[in-house]
Amino acid sequence: MTGACANRYLPVAQGASWQYRISGVSSGTFTRVIAALRPDGFDDEDTFDAGLTRASSWACRNGDLIALTPSGGTSVATADLQFDFTVESNEGVTLPADPQPGQTWTQKVVYSGQQTVGDLTLQSHNVAETSCKAAGVETISVPAGAFEALRVDCETTIQITLTGAPASLPALTFESAEARWFAPGVGLIKSSGTTSMGATETVLLAYNPPP
Repeated sequence: MTGACANRYLPVAQGASWQYRISGVSSGTFTRVIAALRPDGFDDEDTFDAGLTRASSWACRNGDLIALTPSGGTSVATADLQFDFTVESNEGVTLPADPQPGQTWTQKVVYSGQQTVGDLTLQSHNVAETSCKAAGVETISVPAGAFEALRVDCETTIQITLTGAPASLPALTFESAEARWFAPGVGLIKSSGTTSMGATETVLLAYNPPP
C-alpha cells in the first residue's frame, strides 16, 4: 500500500471489508467496508444486523489517519436518536502511520448540531478529547484467528452543552476507556471498553481483502 493513506495497522483499500461481533451494552454483528477512496482520505460504512447503518469519513496525511466524524466507537445508537452536526475544529490524529510501543497521541474534535431523541429536539455544542498510548504487542485470539497485535489504550471525554434543554437536564460529560488491538495488514481485531453505561467488547469474525 502506498500513498497518503498507507497505514501499517489499517489496510485502506477500496472494497476491503471486516465482520465484527459486539457484546455487552450493545450486542449483534456488523460489517465494515471501505466505501470510497480518495487521494487524501476515504469513507467507510458500518451495516448492523439490526438494519442500522453508520458512515464515517477520514482524512489521510503521510499515513496518519484522522477521523472526521466525531464518533469512532462501535456502540450502536438507537433508532429514535438522530444527530446532525457540523465540525468546527479537528486537531490531532486518530491512528498514526506506524505507532511504536510507548508512543502517545491525541485528538480533539469540536462540533455542534441538532440532536433529536424521540420527540425532543435540542441544539448542542460538543467537545470530544481522546488520548491514546501504544502499550505494546500482544498475541490475541479472536474468531478470525490468532494475531500478533499492537495494543492501543485510549481514554475519551465528551463534554456536551445543550441549548433549550429542560432545567433538569444540565450539561453532560461522558468518559470512556478502551483498549484496541490492531494487527498489521488486517486492522482492528478487538476492542474492549467501559463507559458509564457499562462494558462493550468487539471482536473480528472475518477480514476480506479487496478482490
